[in-house]
Amino acid sequence: MTTSARTYDRGSGAHADDGAAGAGAGPLHLYLLGGFRAERPLGVPPAARWPRPGARTLVKLLALAPGHQLHREHVMAACWPHAELGAALRNLRVALHTARHALEPELRPRAASSYLTADGSLLRLVPGAVLIDADRVETLADNALRCGGVPELTAAFEAFTGELLPEDRYAAWADARRTRLADLRAATGLALAERHLAESDPVRAATVARRVLDQAPADDRARRVLNEASRRRERAVPREDVDLEAARVRLDWALTLDRSGRYDEAIGVLRQALAAYALRGHADACALAAARLAEVLARRHRPAEAHASLRAHAPGPAAPAEVRAAHHMARSLVLFYEGAYEAGLDAARTAQAAVGSAPPTATAGLAPAPPPSARSALLARSLAQQAACNGLLGRFEQAVAPAEQALDAAEASGDPALLATVLSVLRENARRAGDLRQALRHGRRALALAEQAGRPTATAFERANLAELQLSLGDAVEAERLARAAVELAEPFGGTVLAFALTALARVRTAADPAGAAALLDRAEHRAREGGHRQALDEVRAARAEWAARH
Repeated sequence: MTTSARTYDRGSGAHADDGAAGAGAGPLHLYLLGGFRAERPLGVPPAARWPRPGARTLVKLLALAPGHQLHREHVMAACWPHAELGAALRNLRVALHTARHALEPELRPRAASSYLTADGSLLRLVPGAVLIDADRVETLADNALRCGGVPELTAAFEAFTGELLPEDRYAAWADARRTRLADLRAATGLALAERHLAESDPVRAATVARRVLDQAPADDRARRVLNEASRRRERAVPREDVDLEAARVRLDWALTLDRSGRYDEAIGVLRQALAAYALRGHADACALAAARLAEVLARRHRPAEAHASLRAHAPGPAAPAEVRAAHHMARSLVLFYEGAYEAGLDAARTAQAAVGSAPPTATAGLAPAPPPSARSALLARSLAQQAACNGLLGRFEQAVAPAEQALDAAEASGDPALLATVLSVLRENARRAGDLRQALRHGRRALALAEQAGRPTATAFERANLAELQLSLGDAVEAERLARAAVELAEPFGGTVLAFALTALARVRTAADPAGAAALLDRAEHRAREGGHRQALDEVRAARAEWAARH
């Protein structure tokens, strides 16, 4: 048996290896796109939970760094910027120990790590032993842009499977690599779209250009490619097909706008799609577009228009199950915003019954029969809505089962935004049951998914709720940080989301700054009335009662 030479760095408490240690442990795969995770095809799987956030951040920093190595002072400055040197060194020793054993759970005490080493003041991930998805994507994209054809460009573009570390979207240390990957994805997508145009395939060119615009809406070059592809497609297909394709694109684009909090733009786009379907006499497509329009109108505090949209384009009994379910879900959401929770509950149950009543059916003017994921999404939404309504009606026990059933359906849908919504309901159920730790776990996951899905209003809402949970758990500092971040993110959107954020910040400050908290509640009430959300108004009133009880 041979052992590798190693030294001991007394400053960091770390062993340094000559690079041969742990060769039989198998490679470690680090995934940064779509959220951090670690996997090992061989050996004991890495730990699912890391007890110290600093340890995970340490590994992320090294995974992003050139050559995957950093001086320890750089790591300390990023992870513990306000700590004294002695405290930062102690934190680093603990983080190194935690990270090594999280990545390699079978590692014996004081044994050399196969993946994370230190040589004096230099920390590094072992070359060849640690494989990182962001590195692979960059190599694929660079090679494809340099000398690749459609197959190589397609493989490279599809390798961009998500945003870099969405849970650390606002961390300055990830900015440079995030920008580099975003630019590389756009360049790869544009090269692929232009190659499709050159090969007289405007349909694929338009599809790729739209995907580039989804993540880079201001990219003029992608917009030009999309316009050129649309012109070529218009010359090649009948006018009606072009109009319907444009309407389908508008439906998808409106969903992106809605989730980005750009409600007025989404309303305009949905009205255009609805008009196109009405002109062609596609009643089922009209019903679906009207349902989506009603939901956005409700979020903009325009319930009368929302109900009118649903009445004008109600689906008939022979409409596809998905269209009927979408109609009833939209009606449930409008009623929910108005505070009519009992009627909203009935509508959500009707939606659940509709989506489970028949096999998938094609909808004229839209597309072939929807995939199972679309039906899973409708089922998850209807169940989550039932749980939310039951909770607000005080029927807490009846809120548990539908929320748990919604989780499985949301997972099956593959939609991170929907999964975040369901976890938000589960968080609230756990809070009501007094299980604050479980509520915190659900809330943190909901926040990470809302960030991953690019939903600023949902992100602000989850931060506000996490702030109140942290306050209940006695961590006033973290509660203040989360509440301030929620308000900062919600400010541009105003209305309901800002009302929730201001209410959370007021609760955090009630004890230390009662006058300031009262002023925040005044602002919150004004915003809640502006947003027309009954639940937001109820939260403000509850917070006022808590303030009065203390003062």
